[in-house]
Amino acid sequence: MCPLKLMIRNFFVLGFILIAGCGKKAVEPQKGRPPVPVVVAKGVRRDIPVTIGTIGRCRAYSEVDVVAQVNGEILSINFDEGASVQEGQALFSIDDRKYAANLKSAEAELDRHRAQLSIDQVQQERSQALIHKDYISKQEFETYSTRVEQDRANVAAAEAAIIRAKVDWEHCSIKAPISGWVGKRFVDRGAVVNPSQSLVTVRRMSPLSVDFFVSENDFPKLRQQFQEHDHQLNLDIALIADKGTKAKGVLKFLDNKIDYESGMIHLRGEFENGDYKFWPGNTVSVSIELELLKGALVVPVESIKVDNRGRTYLYQVKEDETSATKYKAVQIFPEIGFQNESFAVIRSGINEGDTIILRGNMLLGAGSDVIPMPDGASGGFPGGATDSAGGVPNGHS
Repeated sequence: MCPLKLMIRNFFVLGFILIAGCGKKAVEPQKGRPPVPVVVAKGVRRDIPVTIGTIGRCRAYSEVDVVAQVNGEILSINFDEGASVQEGQALFSIDDRKYAANLKSAEAELDRHRAQLSIDQVQQERSQALIHKDYISKQEFETYSTRVEQDRANVAAAEAAIIRAKVDWEHCSIKAPISGWVGKRFVDRGAVVNPSQSLVTVRRMSPLSVDFFVSENDFPKLRQQFQEHDHQLNLDIALIADKGTKAKGVLKFLDNKIDYESGMIHLRGEFENGDYKFWPGNTVSVSIELELLKGALVVPVESIKVDNRGRTYLYQVKEDETSATKYKAVQIFPEIGFQNESFAVIRSGINEGDTIILRGNMLLGAGSDVIPMPDGASGGFPGGATDSAGGVPNGHS
């Protein structure tokens, strides 16, 4: 064989051996994963309220625009903006001289008509005695009677004019229609106002109302519970801006239709606000309590995960003598019922007292060795567990 061809063949054989050797090294089995420290908790039984959570807005229980009923000049403003006022408290004074004069004129007109009625009644009584003696005609008697009826009508009209003039005069002193808090006034002293002109708004702040919406999917269950609980369901209300500011309320109102476009229905509740921590317009979280599940088996909601197939699962810790730590993680696909911010109700899949993993499961696979730590543990592991080199597992110190 030609030396050149032999050299080329040897070169390819050597390359094949090197490639085969590299491939063999790539598929060598890796060493087992180290044990994973995990935070655990127990499945327990407790009473869990079934709730619907949503977002709402506070609104005044009563809100009244104070408007002028007569025209005239504002002589005085008798409140401070933003202050609380009592029902019947004077807020504004309008120049009442014209209306006082109108009232006196109406009273004088009434006196005049009453006097005329008295005169005509005497004349009617005299004519009644004379007609029996044929001293006057029947037509004359009827004339006197007609005058009396006309006088009575004039008196009634004058009395109505007095009532109207008195109402106008009383409207010169504008009073608070309800107890509450006044907002910003819309006029100043010296301004001339007209009837129906808004002057200020009074809002009743306690109790306070809260408006919110729920979806049509939640509505059937809510409506059923609303009827069964005598049209009152408990509400938990908290400020979005300050979750520590909370209140207890009751659901009072369900609207009579579901919105065609959004598929939501309007609801309204009310709650006591005696300390005025809530204000009309505040955004709040609203939790509607539908029922109470007594003795439900629950786990912390943070233990519940969802895989890439949309299945809900959790990891359970089980003792295993083959494990270096004596504990392994087992993936469970439980049937889950109601969930809230803290707990998930387990219908089937685990039992009371079973140990489940809360945190640390990002590094887990089914059958992983684990080092369980109770929730709230700070530093170290139960029993002083160490790895084979005598250190703290997973490199902690």
